[in-house]
Amino acid sequence: MTIDMIRGILKSSIATVKKAPMTVFKVSEELEQGIYIFNRDKVVGVIVSQEEYEGLYHLIEELESKVLYAEAVTRLEEFEKDPVTYSDKEVRGGRSKVNLYDSTDDEWE
Repeated sequence: MTIDMIRGILKSSIATVKKAPMTVFKVSEELEQGIYIFNRDKVVGVIVSQEEYEGLYHLIEELESKVLYAEAVTRLEEFEKDPVTYSDKEVRGGRSKVNLYDSTDDEWE
């Protein structure tokens, strides 16, 4: 089994993964680092432990949430500087005359 470290990056071959997949996962978990998997000198994937993957996934969700919050703050600040409102007709065009609510089927009567 061969797992090489080149310039601080762990690398292995698809053949190694086929021969000893759990060993590759174990090394990834022990070193807390992904292992790039090559097939004929081309990267075909990265193996990480479940814990590392879940940590990365959580970090991505957290960063996306922060970006969304920052965008909302920016839009609110822009709105406070120059409030712009739109009429129903400007937003929905010709559909603004169409009643989207059918009260005959609301089951209240």
